[in-house]
Amino acid sequence: MSERLKFSVGYQLPDQCRFADLVAHYAADIDEVYFPWRGVANGRGVSIAGPDEQRLMERELEEIHALGVRLNMLWNGNCYGGKSLSADLERKVVDAVSQMLGRIGLEAVTTSSLFIAARVKRNFPQLDVRASVNMGLGSVTALKCVQDAFDSFCVRRELNRFPARIKPLRDWCAANKKRLFLLANSGCLKDCPAHTFHDNLVSHEEEIAREASPWCGFRGVCWDYYANPSNHASFLLDSTWIRPEEIDAYGGLVDGIKLATRTHRDPERVIASYAQRTFSGNILSLGEPDFSGLCHLANAKFSATWLERFGALADAERETHCREEFERVRC
Repeated sequence: MSERLKFSVGYQLPDQCRFADLVAHYAADIDEVYFPWRGVANGRGVSIAGPDEQRLMERELEEIHALGVRLNMLWNGNCYGGKSLSADLERKVVDAVSQMLGRIGLEAVTTSSLFIAARVKRNFPQLDVRASVNMGLGSVTALKCVQDAFDSFCVRRELNRFPARIKPLRDWCAANKKRLFLLANSGCLKDCPAHTFHDNLVSHEEEIAREASPWCGFRGVCWDYYANPSNHASFLLDSTWIRPEEIDAYGGLVDGIKLATRTHRDPERVIASYAQRTFSGNILSLGEPDFSGLCHLANAKFSATWLERFGALADAERETHCREEFERVRC
């Protein structure tokens, strides 16, 4: 029997409660906390704005690490512009990693950059270098091509509901002493046509903010798409989230589950629901982004075979299945 899956959760600066207290409460189910670094582009923009926030984050990370929870530093921006292969970027990475190792400790670095991965492996061979979900790795061939750069991989979201498609990746990882993860609560559209464009915008968020632009308020094409009620069945058909009740179906397929909590308005709800393997509210409220203001899907009303059937059906049958399930769970 496989071990109970644990979670990798994203650090969020204190709002209603300290993140360290939240991790302490659910420490039995949390294997890892991932976090950004001040002044560095990452997959959610620059969320640590100044030295005071940096010090606050480091104090909490020190408490978290003392609990035996692993720490994972993010360098997962989709684009570093003209600095992408520079000595300056390498210095920033090496300096930040060295600081964490010296002050608190560090077990892993997640990146979408082959350059950063190579430099971290060269300078810090003891660390787990993980391929970001933003790389979209979804085949054994893809893993083979970058196996020298990474020790572990977070697979592309689009595989989430197809355990049979994950298994070949798992088998290859097991044979090659690599680890495999998936992101369970992404609210992003499956095969989003604006994914790369949006990720690049996030990576250059600070620069863009300094420029006058005639196009304001871009949040992603998903918001406009889902704003149309006729597209609401796509919350089932064209999403990649996995319900808390379904997590244990991935035991033996992945080594851990990543939860997006860095910008979620209620990270405790997300962590508690997945740790407890149950949630009675609107399933869309667990996602990042959170679309619960557009539609209500009662998580408790999903059929017991929802996920199993989704992965087994042909495309045309799957669409019918999702529309039937949508009518069952919508409120």
